Amino acid sequence: MAGELNGKFALVTGAARGIGRAIAWRLAQGGADVMVNYVTSEAAAQQLVEGIRALGRRAEAVNADAISPEGIAKLFTAVKEKFGALDIYVNNAIDVATYGPVLRQKLEGWDHTVGGNTDALLLSAQKAVPLMKGRRGKILSLSSLGSTHYIPGYASIGVTKAATEALTRYLAVELGKHGINCNTLSGGPIDTDALKLFANYEQMKEACEKYSPAGRIGRPEDLAEVAAFLCSDAANWIYGQTIIADGGLSLLSVG
Repeated sequence: MAGELNGKFALVTGAARGIGRAIAWRLAQGGADVMVNYVTSEAAAQQLVEGIRALGRRAEAVNADAISPEGIAKLFTAVKEKFGALDIYVNNAIDVATYGPVLRQKLEGWDHTVGGNTDALLLSAQKAVPLMKGRRGKILSLSSLGSTHYIPGYASIGVTKAATEALTRYLAVELGKHGINCNTLSGGPIDTDALKLFANYEQMKEACEKYSPAGRIGRPEDLAEVAAFLCSDAANWIYGQTIIADGGLSLLSVG
């Protein structure tokens, strides 16, 4: 719905590519001004910023590691300086240091993936709350079916997403008194460059096409539409939930 986010200030991490990019673009289409976070994809981030500005919205690109404490501090300082307030924080970025069978996991990589990404949500929420004071803020994190289902090689990411969903529930209760809604959006396989790096990408795509009620693999735009709803005032009655938008794939038992 056009204009549902007019007057809102949004920060989307990992927004230069894939799901984050689609969400940032959709929020801008809804009327929000958007802070576009990136780490390495500067050209893509700047292109997105220019596109958002062409819509008549304000947009800024910020190069910062959204997982590290230093990067998080830089991000929210930029939001305060450029926008002065924040209405929407989309926790999309994730840093994966390990992938593979559980018995091959090394503690350093495991801690970086699970601890680092969970800490990032905690620290970002703490930074976001003062900027959202009195503004009916929204904190939305991205999750995946790996939080509740087995995906080969996905243990560290799945545990990260499960922790994100749990932390979101705690945030929802404690931040509700500040007028802030916290939720998680869980998609099935989404056809992005990141997904194509997985060894079983073709198998996942074929399974979606063959078994899911939607008859296809998900697209970033599919999640972006749901994200825009969850970031709007229409979702004010939703607290601490994990919304599954996966084309119905999780309804089935296939294997």
